[in-house]
Amino acid sequence: MTSPPLPENWRSLLAGYVLDDLTAEEAAQVEQWIEHHPEVTTELASLQATWDCLPLGLSTVAPPPELRDRTLAAAIAAAAVPAEPASPAEILIPNQFPSAAPIPRRRFPWGRVGLALGWAATALALAFALQENQRLRLALRQTETVVASFSQPANRLYTLAGTEAEPQANARLVVNPADQTALIVTTDLPPLGEEQIYRLWALADSDPVFCGEFNPATAEDTNQWALPDAVCGTAPVQMLITTERADDPPVPAGDLVMQSEG
Repeated sequence: MTSPPLPENWRSLLAGYVLDDLTAEEAAQVEQWIEHHPEVTTELASLQATWDCLPLGLSTVAPPPELRDRTLAAAIAAAAVPAEPASPAEILIPNQFPSAAPIPRRRFPWGRVGLALGWAATALALAFALQENQRLRLALRQTETVVASFSQPANRLYTLAGTEAEPQANARLVVNPADQTALIVTTDLPPLGEEQIYRLWALADSDPVFCGEFNPATAEDTNQWALPDAVCGTAPVQMLITTERADDPPVPAGDLVMQSEG
């Protein structure tokens, strides 16, 4: 029996299947496609490989060091209520009331300070929770952008493997010819110092063409940029990544660290 044709949005649903973001009916429909359409199985394997090499989240960013001091200072200031002025009856006049009891010393309001410090701790906890929530939202948007880019049929996909310089490194590169952008997901590629940069080159029938540069913040990272040359997004080519000095002209002269299949 002939299987029904795939709908126009099958790639988008397949991306949602990888992200576990489909309804039960949609997931069942995708699983039926997997059984009857080989191209769905191939595309699913590619998306799953991309998902597996993505970093699990963004690196934790510590809050500003002065946040804790500002919060505690505000709490203590709120608790330190100035002493009320003494009433006329409490003021001693020399030799007039010799038997009057001395004015009692006002005790520091430690209870109020404790309460204020409790509010300060709560404020700090809320600040950390807000920061973590923003970090997770950014990570989710980044992941959705990457998977959506890899699911577009017009985009060109490349798998890059490490060379002798960085044998453990690998990357997945997607080139969008329509938008003239490149997006790369790197794994086990160490960050470089400020004086160095990773550069991407397209190798066709001529000399290598400069296709942009990046420097990952961590060993597993995602970077995106505009392509400087239309050749980088046209015909399928071999992609190379080298380490270069950041202030050198765009001419390959450094070590080759990754390359795609020729």
